[in-house]
Amino acid sequence: MEFVLIGAGMGSEALLTAQAREEIERADTVLTTPRLADGLSGIRDIEAVPLVQLAERALTCEGKTAILLSGDTGFFSAAKSLRTKLCGHGSVRVLPGMSSLQVFCAKLGTSYDDAVLLSMHGREGGLLGAVSYNRKVFALTGGQFRADALCAALADAGLNHVRVHVGENLGAADERMVSGSPEELSGLPFADLSVMLVENDRPADASRPLRDSDFVRGEVPMTKQEVRWLACDLLEVRPTDTVYDIGAGTGSVSMELARRAGRGQVFAVECKQDALELIARNRVQTGNYHVTAVAAKAPEGLDSLPAPDCAFIGGSRGNMAEIVQALLEKNPHVRIVISAIALETVHSAMQALRSAGMEPEISCVQVSRARAVGSYHMMTAQNPVYLIGGNL
Repeated sequence: MEFVLIGAGMGSEALLTAQAREEIERADTVLTTPRLADGLSGIRDIEAVPLVQLAERALTCEGKTAILLSGDTGFFSAAKSLRTKLCGHGSVRVLPGMSSLQVFCAKLGTSYDDAVLLSMHGREGGLLGAVSYNRKVFALTGGQFRADALCAALADAGLNHVRVHVGENLGAADERMVSGSPEELSGLPFADLSVMLVENDRPADASRPLRDSDFVRGEVPMTKQEVRWLACDLLEVRPTDTVYDIGAGTGSVSMELARRAGRGQVFAVECKQDALELIARNRVQTGNYHVTAVAAKAPEGLDSLPAPDCAFIGGSRGNMAEIVQALLEKNPHVRIVISAIALETVHSAMQALRSAGMEPEISCVQVSRARAVGSYHMMTAQNPVYLIGGNL
């Protein structure tokens, strides 16, 4: 059997490549989804098949079968999964097409070689962090993550200073393109087949570690910079991780974690009102707009959050064992790092981890900083801090 997967662009005949036209003409059978079939019906007889049934139907065809897919076959396309399903049954070739990214940016008169590319189809997180740290973010929208909902999320997060462009039904007769602030566009309804380009003229630098001087300070205790850096390294935070900072205080660890989980989500769990106010201020101060403050005394409040990939426990208020157990119930493979100043807290952390079947790894961090004394510099010791990690 012979299969050819063809990028059909936005679903209009005008955006088909010459190579795509030639393959369509030569094919014994041409399949595509119902939406694309409407725009390409003038070329030749094309059978409309629901996306989830394309592979099954293609395997019943004889000779050469062409399958037309929206956009470009290498850009968030169904071509990847279709190729896997068809490979064992014959030869499979893949032909590129015009992507929504190319078409939209051309219409806007802007480049896309400096843009971060996202698909929001059925995916939590990603947009706020990407917009926080990049000048240009392109996103495919749809379902519960329609363009208007995403604009509302940007506005709610405090990112109303960015510029948003939305393209709806690109290439179709009812194509619409609008630009404005997130707040302005959040009030407009958009179809599922919409794309977004978000421009941020003052993104934060995610590669720069945050120093103590970057934060708004109050009477709330703050984990010092050297300890924050080491704790985040021990957690092995990945870009798409969902992260908890429990007992977040000023939010200093939350903000450091956020820079490492730039495509993920960070939840700063804190029960004290003055600390929650500092977290809100520091979130804007440092440009980490994908940090979400959760007003709760852990483990309360964790049930409603998505499962964590890793968690930092900076304060437990006597609930260490309950917090560790709650984290493991949400994700049995969660990575945990606990900070402690008092020996009693070290003991409770070790007990909690061992009771959960984890073997504690303990480090004592002692940092000294230089201070000027006349023409000399003397080292001043900071309080020692214990970092306790748990490994299954």
